[in-house]
Amino acid sequence: MGGKVIAKDSLGEFVSKLSERYRIFGPRKKGTEWIFDEVRSAEEMDLRYSTTILPPRKFFIPTSERIFSFKMDGGVEEPEERDGPSLIFGIHSCDLNALLLLDMVFLEGEFPSPSYARRRERTALVALTCIDPSENCFCESMGTGPSPAGGYDVLLTDLGREYLAESGSRRGEEMLALAKGRAVTAADLEGKAKAIECAKSKFKKKVDLKGIDELFLRNLDNPVWKRLGEKDLACGICVNSCPTCFCFDVRDQLDFPMVGGVRYKEWDACVLLEFSQVALGGNFRRDRAARIRQFIGHNLGWGGASQFREFKGRAKCVGCGRCIRYCPAGIDLTEVVKELRGI
Repeated sequence: MGGKVIAKDSLGEFVSKLSERYRIFGPRKKGTEWIFDEVRSAEEMDLRYSTTILPPRKFFIPTSERIFSFKMDGGVEEPEERDGPSLIFGIHSCDLNALLLLDMVFLEGEFPSPSYARRRERTALVALTCIDPSENCFCESMGTGPSPAGGYDVLLTDLGREYLAESGSRRGEEMLALAKGRAVTAADLEGKAKAIECAKSKFKKKVDLKGIDELFLRNLDNPVWKRLGEKDLACGICVNSCPTCFCFDVRDQLDFPMVGGVRYKEWDACVLLEFSQVALGGNFRRDRAARIRQFIGHNLGWGGASQFREFKGRAKCVGCGRCIRYCPAGIDLTEVVKELRGI
């Protein structure tokens, strides 16, 4: 695919032209953190952000989503989706790779999701090479950053006074046709490579993935889980901030006098007590120790185990560090792995 080098003072014009075709969502400052929010200009975005509070999966898997409404006499009505083309601008490599993992669940899985497929199809992605990872990031260990290998429409890399813009799809080629810029040179590609190597040198956290499946399976009864269970608040922040968690619950909301209702699905979390509750009050993960083991094990340790094949042997975690950054109990899954290894 092709590319251009865009001067930073020309980025605003590029975003303005894209806004004529897409509804744009980009990283915006919110207090001391960042969120992905709708923007109308490049000036509204902070492309030097580290990590947003919620990952971009919220655009494809809403926190609460109506499946259909129904009448007691048997009538069913599915919701109409009228949203036009959208664009997520400035998505980091970890979050982009998270979407590629979610594609395996909701596009390639046994039960594909039509609503997820529609949203993915209508959403363009402008990725951004991460040149300044936060203290909690470890995407390099997971093979998901700091720059993506693919899955984007356009990839931007900060070269100082300019952005190297590379297309990764036909849609990306059409987008770059709207931008003013010069041709890419070997020096620009070398500058990108140096920026990536510089970013790699800044990572403070790492995870050794060698034999990690067996490591977790050998340590199901390790005392570390009991200690973490006593520390864990079971609040669900780790799951809600995770870019690859995909579990949901389905509920019916009835109207009165019982004429009909709405069936909807909402995010659910394996660390919550009710998640594993079954008929007659049984619960196979009643203890918080079992629930925190499930979360960390599913994210890091059971990617290749036979009972967790949705990601085709790949780890579920992309190393964004959100679960570490926002955990009120200070639980750090990279430190848990070190403890299991006896380091």
